Amino acid sequence: MINQVLCILMMISLNYCRTKEEWKNRTIYQLLTDRFASTKTNRTSCDLGQYCGGNFKGIENNLDYIKNLGFDAIWISPIVQNYDGAYHGYAAKNIYQINENFGTAQDLKDLVNACHQKDIWVMIDIVANHMGNQDLDFSRNYPFNQSSHFHDLCEISDQDFATHNLVNIERCRLFMLADLNQDNSYVANELINWIKWIVNEFNIDGIRIDTAMMVKGEFWKKFTEATGIYSIGEVFDGDMGFLKQFIGPMDGLLNYPLFFTLRDVFLHWGDMYRIESFYYYQLQTYGKNNIPFMAQFNDNHDNARFLSDEVNGIEASQLKIIQFKAFTAFTLTSIGVPIMYYGSEQLFTGGGDPKNREIMWNSLNQNSDTYKFIKKINEARRAVNAGAQEQVQRYADNDFYAFTRGQLFAAFTSKYDRDVIRKITYHQYADGTKLCNVLYTGDCVLVQNGSFQVYLRNGEVKIYLPEGILIETE
Repeated sequence: MINQVLCILMMISLNYCRTKEEWKNRTIYQLLTDRFASTKTNRTSCDLGQYCGGNFKGIENNLDYIKNLGFDAIWISPIVQNYDGAYHGYAAKNIYQINENFGTAQDLKDLVNACHQKDIWVMIDIVANHMGNQDLDFSRNYPFNQSSHFHDLCEISDQDFATHNLVNIERCRLFMLADLNQDNSYVANELINWIKWIVNEFNIDGIRIDTAMMVKGEFWKKFTEATGIYSIGEVFDGDMGFLKQFIGPMDGLLNYPLFFTLRDVFLHWGDMYRIESFYYYQLQTYGKNNIPFMAQFNDNHDNARFLSDEVNGIEASQLKIIQFKAFTAFTLTSIGVPIMYYGSEQLFTGGGDPKNREIMWNSLNQNSDTYKFIKKINEARRAVNAGAQEQVQRYADNDFYAFTRGQLFAAFTSKYDRDVIRKITYHQYADGTKLCNVLYTGDCVLVQNGSFQVYLRNGEVKIYLPEGILIETE
């Protein structure tokens, strides 16, 4: 109810409101502002641990690349002024100033306006857990420049994370970054006033909340309700039982349990019954009404890329590319709000941070095979409004998994050395319906006597729609 009231007020003042319901139909392209595109440099390489030159204007000038790929939302880096060298944006110095390396406040407004003109929504990364100093000198921070604004000095240990020790996780420092004390009324109120200012001043559509497990849920509930817009929290953990407590304070979470499951299944020729088991447990844990607002992703800035040789010790061979395309297709079509990490469409292979944060501006190729593959999937999802439809499992066994989202039928296998053929009898299509694979022209099957056959060769993915919904494929 509070969010609905805030949305009404926003609609009056800003003529828009991006509710969590509306976000179900969006697909998000995650990019790093410093790495995607630049109007300041055309360098071909840089020290990935430092600023490389990407900026708001660079993104604005290349929105058609994202739009043509089929994405209608972007997630950009934290926007505030940071300590020197913090190109990623997670070491805030002044939360009311824009990071001068990315541009001016007007540049950010211009980017958001340009996005909205192209029906691209903007999600920004938000940090309300800590500031950027790693010492006890708080005087350089604004507005949190007193020791009373922070927890006493201690550092979160690996054991704290492993045992879910929230007492230490909530009060101690991550990477020794000064940990804000949201139990201090000044800190809590200032952060809430700040996020309301950010959303209204820059016309933001959604927020991704960094380090969500490190702040009490009671604060996050007030924080997110103050915005009136969709919020995704980052809880870097694969335990659904642990994640459950953060749903409610935030609309959804980055779906790390699904990420770990799918990466393992597709990478290691895994048992696809694991996907069925995952969805059963997710339903029991989160409840049906919360699942559409979880956010699944294929890669991100905190993990070595799927195609990196750091993942499973295998380089980006043709087989691994097939596996990655299957993983990405599943991410884009399954229930939840899909997020794809920039560079996936160009088969980037970067390892752990910062190698997975590559320069993009020399790789904006709209004719690459994977770019076109992803574009077709996004077009199919949008053509039948799949994001608003329930996901129904249609077939599962050790080697094959299929589901529908409305009229869209998606079929996957984790076996890359054989043909997998399955007869589908549990579906919603009428006899005589011709289903065509959106990824390849002429690959169609006819529903007869209540069934149709799906043929997957050597790990391929098939996304079927009834004939005529999409005009052409390649």
